[in-house]
Amino acid sequence: MPQMQRGLPIVVGIAFFMEQLDATIIAPAIPDIATAFQTDPLNLNLTMTVYLMCGVAFIPVGGLLASRWGTRTVFQGAMALFVVSSVLCALSTNLIALCAARALQGVAAALMVPVGRIAIVRNTPRAELVKALAWMITPAMLGPLLGPPLGGLLTTWLTWHWIFLINVPIGLAVLWGARVYVPQIFLETPGRFDVVSWLLLAVALACAILGLEMLRHGTPTLHWLVFGALLVFALGGYARRSRRVSTPLLDFSLLSTATFRISLVAGSLLRVGYGALPFLLPLMLQLSLGLSALESGMALLATGAVAFLTKTQTTWMLRRWGFRRVLLVNGVFCAAALFLCGLFRVGWGLPVIAGVAALAGFVRAIQFNALAAIAYADLPMDKVAPATTLNTMAQQLSVTIGISVASLVVAWSSRMAGRSSPSAEDFSIAFYALALIGAAAIPSYLAVRRDAGQALSGHTARN
Repeated sequence: MPQMQRGLPIVVGIAFFMEQLDATIIAPAIPDIATAFQTDPLNLNLTMTVYLMCGVAFIPVGGLLASRWGTRTVFQGAMALFVVSSVLCALSTNLIALCAARALQGVAAALMVPVGRIAIVRNTPRAELVKALAWMITPAMLGPLLGPPLGGLLTTWLTWHWIFLINVPIGLAVLWGARVYVPQIFLETPGRFDVVSWLLLAVALACAILGLEMLRHGTPTLHWLVFGALLVFALGGYARRSRRVSTPLLDFSLLSTATFRISLVAGSLLRVGYGALPFLLPLMLQLSLGLSALESGMALLATGAVAFLTKTQTTWMLRRWGFRRVLLVNGVFCAAALFLCGLFRVGWGLPVIAGVAALAGFVRAIQFNALAAIAYADLPMDKVAPATTLNTMAQQLSVTIGISVASLVVAWSSRMAGRSSPSAEDFSIAFYALALIGAAAIPSYLAVRRDAGQALSGHTARN
């Protein structure tokens, strides 16, 4: 690939890396931020859920903005917003200000990466597209891997503010690179953007997350019943409207394809559990087991490193055993690994804890790789784009719900036991609950046909 053509995917890949990094870098710093803000560390779950929720809500908007102002303008604007919001995060003096700045970060992340990906696909010759996407994805894979240890390192040696300030020099470099390498492409929109549908979905997302947060704080029943009613109204309104438009914002008719439905449902249940792990594990290790921010970051590094190395190991497993058997057996291991995390106690020591975390990263990577592949096994090519949008939003939403549910269970367990602060037992109960949610995906794997995805795996089913 010529150097000029390689510049575009590298620039977009670094932006993708920043998005993935900021989703996890904050986790080891949560206890320090909570101390600085004089608030309960569990309240800091909002800094992660708000980031993810805004990402979910604004994913469909990128194409609309690019059709009006062009890919380079939108990409640069999103990156500039990401840099500014990172500075605002570092300058925050209370939880509300930090959550508002994280919301802006989430909006920026949701715009810059999809628009950058569109620029690559539209500007790269077909023969070079696989290489270009590889150049884009490789840096992004390092984000979740480096986020926790880097967050722990910066928090231990400097202050928590630097986990956000580190985005400034990287973002400025990407802004310069975008001016040179990102083309100005004006997209053709297939139809009018349905603003009403988008607003209804945004309201539903906000109500779901805020409702869980109010339950954790013991808000009066009337308040969360109102939010529940508003959630039902928004979802019902979206369902009615989607039946009247030719191109709905989210195409739920795709769920009629069995392999895509299984992938989305099972993947969402499993992501509720594993999406909460980067939030829950550092809190357990620091608040209950006495580890430092750096040590908790290193434990999460074991999870990410093994997941990174396992990315290429799923193919031979699928070829030998097929999608059904791999998903079923490994799905049991995924739930068991979450259960094992709930058994952590002071006497385990960091090497053993890191080893269990690495096991969780190994089985998680296999499962998500297999689920991602089978999702498109039976879909026609013209349905790949809307399926990707639906799948991406479901993944982000599942992680958001997982973090909210985990903090809710810890708070309830601590409150019912009469403790002023969470103990190791409270975090254990949360991990057990997440393991049960992950295990709820197992019946979906039983529904996978023995010959499902044969063209992808190369496995020959035997009766």
